[in-house]
Amino acid sequence: MIGASLAAGTSQIFMSIMLKPLTVEFGWSRTAATGAITAGTLVAGIVSIMFGRLADRYGPRLLTSLGAVVTAGVYLAMTRVTELWHFYAVYIIGRVVASNTMAKVVPNTAVVNWFRRMRGRALGLLAMASPLGAALLAISGQHLIEHRGWQSVFLVYAGVIVVLVAVPAALMLRRRPEDMGLLPDGGPMSGSAASPKQNAFEDEEYSWKLKAALRTPTLWLIISAIVVALSVNAGIGFHQVAYYTDVGIAGTAAVAALSIYALSGALANAVWGFLTERFSERQLASLVMLLTAAAILYLQTIRTQTGAMIFAILFGLTSRGEDTLVNIILAQYYGRDAYGTITGFVYPFHMLGLGLGPIVASISFDVTGSYHAVFSFFVFAAVAASACIWLAKKPVPPAGNQKTPR
Repeated sequence: MIGASLAAGTSQIFMSIMLKPLTVEFGWSRTAATGAITAGTLVAGIVSIMFGRLADRYGPRLLTSLGAVVTAGVYLAMTRVTELWHFYAVYIIGRVVASNTMAKVVPNTAVVNWFRRMRGRALGLLAMASPLGAALLAISGQHLIEHRGWQSVFLVYAGVIVVLVAVPAALMLRRRPEDMGLLPDGGPMSGSAASPKQNAFEDEEYSWKLKAALRTPTLWLIISAIVVALSVNAGIGFHQVAYYTDVGIAGTAAVAALSIYALSGALANAVWGFLTERFSERQLASLVMLLTAAAILYLQTIRTQTGAMIFAILFGLTSRGEDTLVNIILAQYYGRDAYGTITGFVYPFHMLGLGLGPIVASISFDVTGSYHAVFSFFVFAAVAASACIWLAKKPVPPAGNQKTPR
């Protein structure tokens, strides 16, 4: 969770507060600067299948500690950026390393290996880290920008990530409980007080191989929902501050709303994760995507600081839960033995969605001079994503597939 929090320094949410300082100082257009975010996000997705296979084989100890060191180096290099191509090169490296080793594929694989009965809440709590980290980094980053300049932000974060992530990860993280003579959750669940959904985990869990999973329509419906939903979330999330200031809301208030959005999103991840132990994760995911569409309709009416704060809470509680719920669906549908490999395959589509949203919104803004058209499009896209995930029912395991021991 600490690693994912500090990796948020390469996320769209955090980089959104850097958009205006960078474009003002260097004279770049919003589209040119946002292009680096899109490129980094897409490249991170393309190579994620490699990190997924490495996560299944080696676990988080080596990958997270090395990733933290590289990310710290990227933060230091960011302070030396003077040309647009410098920014692209440095940011792409940082996005690739931080998102795969500290925030998504590697830590998610570790959590799925260590937890089964409490997997939903564990993934939900882990997912809290990125938006919570983005909120804290945005608040501290804005303070540093106003008093020390934007370069100081990355200098401070580089030191923090070495001390709080690189060293502890090397000392404490392990691949899976079986390596230490343990079982997930400490062993099979027992007792009559458990919920029906929890008791279902007593059944053997099928572990799919990637090749077999790719033959199921369910996986492709999930992928479709991921691309569309995350395009919507990233487009809205990245352009929130710019939109608020464009409609007359003060910059400080706009950043405060962004932080509240990240904080409410952090809470949502845990809430939705816990709810999957009682309710269908597929139905919950479909519901939050519909609620996201409703929140975006409300966004287009906002002209005051109060309205921005209300939207930040609503959008955080809905949109930020989608990613967590999809990760839980993948774990519950396809098992844990090849979870890193399967999510590594899915993650490029995840990053495609994250990369498309901001650049599509930027182009729409540069062409039309406002966000109205693209925000209206995002409403319909969120509804389409909800339909895809609703249709993505659990696949029937192939005959002879291996079971994961309890």
